[in-house]
Amino acid sequence: MSEVLISILVAALASVAVMLIDEKKARSFAIIVTVVIALLLAKPIIVGAKGKIHYENYVLPGLHAIGADLTFRVDALSSLFLAITALVFIAVAWAASWEIGERAKLYLALMLASEAALIGVFAAWNLFWFYLFWEFTLLPMFVHILYWGGERRVYAAYKFFVYTQVGGLMLLVAIALGWLYGSQTFDFTQFAASMAVAPDWVKAAFAWLTLLSFFIKMPVPPFHTWLPAAHVEAPSPSSVILASLMLKMGGYAFIRITLGMTPYVLMGALPFIAAWAALAAVYASTVAIAQEDFKRVVAYTSITHMSMSTIGAAIWAMGLREAALLGFIGAVFEMISHSFVVGALFLLSGVIKHYCHTRKIPMIRGLAFVAPVLSTVIMIAIFAGFGLPGTSGYPAELSLVASAAGMAKYNALGPFVLALLLIAIATVTGYLVWDAQRMLFTRPPIEVKDVSLYHIAPILYLLAISIIIGVVPALVMGPLHKAITQVPVLMAGVIG
Repeated sequence: MSEVLISILVAALASVAVMLIDEKKARSFAIIVTVVIALLLAKPIIVGAKGKIHYENYVLPGLHAIGADLTFRVDALSSLFLAITALVFIAVAWAASWEIGERAKLYLALMLASEAALIGVFAAWNLFWFYLFWEFTLLPMFVHILYWGGERRVYAAYKFFVYTQVGGLMLLVAIALGWLYGSQTFDFTQFAASMAVAPDWVKAAFAWLTLLSFFIKMPVPPFHTWLPAAHVEAPSPSSVILASLMLKMGGYAFIRITLGMTPYVLMGALPFIAAWAALAAVYASTVAIAQEDFKRVVAYTSITHMSMSTIGAAIWAMGLREAALLGFIGAVFEMISHSFVVGALFLLSGVIKHYCHTRKIPMIRGLAFVAPVLSTVIMIAIFAGFGLPGTSGYPAELSLVASAAGMAKYNALGPFVLALLLIAIATVTGYLVWDAQRMLFTRPPIEVKDVSLYHIAPILYLLAISIIIGVVPALVMGPLHKAITQVPVLMAGVIG
């Protein structure tokens, strides 16, 4: 069947169709389309989650000669990222239906185009098409920030564009080198097999160029400075696309491409990468303490979580016995959890701005006394943000801590990584609780009406998914146990 291709075409065609209908109908139409896409992707996602392979291949005249067939492949790893794409876009379309006022049809058209590209990124099994989808995700987000952003939207949009485009050019050079000195095909499996016998300098260039490219996208400090500006200026639904999905492109590709295609090139550097990511997590969580804008707090929380995920991926690639499995599970589980939790927090920042007319934490006081529903949602989101047991962040962070403890048994940098990881987790917990206390219980309370259910429904939807995963972590653990056996074998080109 062709479910992946059809879902991409549906999103692409809907992005055009939404411009041709009445604006009020367009808002409902966009929500319906995201639900339809989720249903279309359900079968490939379920097949992949069971450890099987959903495969689609389309031979294109002209491109076939250079090994650039349009190929989609959904395995256990990509099924998880396709699942978060399908689920998160429903919340994004819902939130955009009321939050975006001017030029709503154009906004929704770009949103649907972005979904089409993201599905392509997570399902493509050909580097030629992977790169095209990767680069196309840049355009809708650039326009979202530039036209619907805040006061410094021009600065934020162009900074976002420059950083991510530099990363994209690094990725392009890496792919070109691999193609020229390899089997001259872009198929993931054959490309990985050819990289195994490529000259050492090509392997090293490919590994380091892709690592830098993906670290910019994730982003891992010091490549992070574009992110707070982009998040603060972007409309809240766009921040969700950026944090919940576009950052995951970097994490997914780091595992799938950098560590999967050149698994031994970075072996000596991996302990230092883990240590650097641990330092980055502490840095980002510390900087978050000083932020007064709630959205900026969430942005630095996002950087912290992605840095923590990087620690797990590095420990997995080291192959340190039991720590490797825990590192892989922690890295991917943290990204999955982050998609729903930080997505909810960014949508919450938009609701707070709508009702309180500010996101400045010191100016928001006493919500618990005047807006109990909003206060309850804030507390649930805060609990999920620091990984309270019963939310998705708990099994993710527990796996990461356990993997770092395992690293401490076999590597001299392990205790350092473990200590910094624990400090970062404690710091995130501390400032999120402190910010909640200031917004909810400081007197005198501000004058504000309580929220409507329609405005908080997409937030509750994302938080509900986080809680379901937290209570039943097997929903993610099952596919992850299958993914860890698939990724190294398939990406090393051992089997086709």
